[in-house]
Amino acid sequence: MRVFFLRALCVAAALAAACALCGFARVYPRGTYVGGTDVSRLTPAAAEAKVRAALQRELAEAPFTVLVGGDAYVFRPPELYYKTDLSAALSAARRGGAVPLAKERRIAGLEDALRGICDNYYKKSASARVLFEPQKEQPFTVVRPKEGACVDGARLLRDTQAALAAGGSEVRAQLLRVTPAFGEEQALASVTLLSSFTTYFNEGNAPRVHNIRLAAQALSGTVLAAGESFSFNAGTGARTAERGYREAPIIREGEYIPGVGGGVCQVSTTLYNAALLAGLTVTEHHAHSLPVGYVEPSFDAMVSGRSCDLKLKNGLAGKVYFVLRVRGNALCVRLYGMRSDVTYSRESITTGTIEPPPPVVREGAASAREGKAGLTSEGWLIRRQKGKPPERILLRKDRYAPQRGIALPGQEGAAEAEKGAAEAEKGAQNAGTAAQKAGVVRQKPPAFAAQSKSAR
Repeated sequence: MRVFFLRALCVAAALAAACALCGFARVYPRGTYVGGTDVSRLTPAAAEAKVRAALQRELAEAPFTVLVGGDAYVFRPPELYYKTDLSAALSAARRGGAVPLAKERRIAGLEDALRGICDNYYKKSASARVLFEPQKEQPFTVVRPKEGACVDGARLLRDTQAALAAGGSEVRAQLLRVTPAFGEEQALASVTLLSSFTTYFNEGNAPRVHNIRLAAQALSGTVLAAGESFSFNAGTGARTAERGYREAPIIREGEYIPGVGGGVCQVSTTLYNAALLAGLTVTEHHAHSLPVGYVEPSFDAMVSGRSCDLKLKNGLAGKVYFVLRVRGNALCVRLYGMRSDVTYSRESITTGTIEPPPPVVREGAASAREGKAGLTSEGWLIRRQKGKPPERILLRKDRYAPQRGIALPGQEGAAEAEKGAAEAEKGAQNAGTAAQKAGVVRQKPPAFAAQSKSAR
């Protein structure tokens, strides 16, 4: 009896071990399918391997292609893969039958892969450029723009994700042409001639001509950005003998005397007028104490050391380029910038004369000098814009002192007699005019000639 009991116990243990072994290596019942793959009589591990192999074959037979122009980028396994719920499907398959498998096609590192494709077709556009070479007869050269290209990366990503989800096999990228923001026509419009102003000088005064040329060279090539200010004194630097300037006549306290840098005021005056005609804002200017021969009254611009400067501000839409040239007996200032429909002109009006005081007798003077009348004047700027009436702007009112004459010893009476005769002749002319036309009011004196060829 005892032997029988021990044998029964051993059989029970063996059966338990066998059952445990069968539970660990349980197989799927017949007729079990996962995602269309037959896994009947397979262990879970074997079933998983079989399903994965089927998925790989499916992907290998249907790769995904990205088309760009005439190029094709083909994605195959392992870059192309399925994201699935295989573990859940295998668990559900224990009960047998056909179990669906949820799957999504994906590309590993999709965004990086597409970015790499886009980079292959990126071509940077280049806007038109203006080369400014003020020393040349034609100071501007326009470098033509270059068209760029790129792939619409954001759209390509969206289209690729949609095609993968819908089971599509390819997607076509959109290749875009990139037009430069600043084209050739815009570049040319940015260097239109805004104004040109010319004054003339005596070529025989070599030191003065040298100073004019030196200051003009220092300023030519200046580029004034929109909103930027300009200082003539800062632009030329100190006008000293150490920097190459020579002694030539300057005006001081109503007299012409020798001074280093004489003639530079003609450069500042010429630039001043060009700036007015270009529409720049003049923030500082100074009149000479005496009238000058190279420009109309109320349109001169005297500079002197640090105390008197010509300052401008660019209130226009773009850069303004300065070109100053000395040719023969002419100084020409040209200003270039953004094309505008506004134009300007100037008008100088002499409003009165100031008689010179009696001549002074000066011992040792080389020669006598006739006195010169002074004057009062106004400078006007006329602004014109298409579709609008002209606008007259009073810029300034000036007083230019008369210049006392110089008489040599023994010539005092002759000078006074000459002055008396001139006054008598003037009185007779006035009387004759009054007799011809009674009640005439004082008429506005004619404007000074636009550009005088005499210079001091």
